[in-house]
Amino acid sequence: MSDHSRQVGTERTDAARPWPLLVALGLAGSEVGLVVGLLPVAVAGLVVFAASVAGILADANYVDRPVAVAARLGVAFALGGAALIAHGTGTVPIALLEPLSGLPSRGVALVGAGLVTITGAGLVRRRRSEEGTENASDRRLSP
Repeated sequence: MSDHSRQVGTERTDAARPWPLLVALGLAGSEVGLVVGLLPVAVAGLVVFAASVAGILADANYVDRPVAVAARLGVAFALGGAALIAHGTGTVPIALLEPLSGLPSRGVALVGAGLVTITGAGLVRRRRSEEGTENASDRRLSP
């Protein structure tokens, strides 16, 4: 009889997964960037947040393609940011947002993060598809 009490494997436990830390760092980074007025920090924080949410959903087997989830979050960021910019500049008045201030800068950060996230997701998808075609051609060439 063999002892199965210790399994040797590559699966990590829930405690070893990086997603909760990355979500927290992404949100904190985006807020610090907005408060201090550092647009690149805010954008980077939001991009890390979007990638972490996509990673969490993939890790929990809720989605098969986390890149698509990240791209959709990027679209949501860009649309939300555009609405904040439009309201903040007076182009489109939104009654719910009237008491808030500093919306254009937050909107610019959201649009920037959305564009970076969409671009990054597209690059990852393109790279994976290129690797897939290379792997497929390697399989055809191998005896």
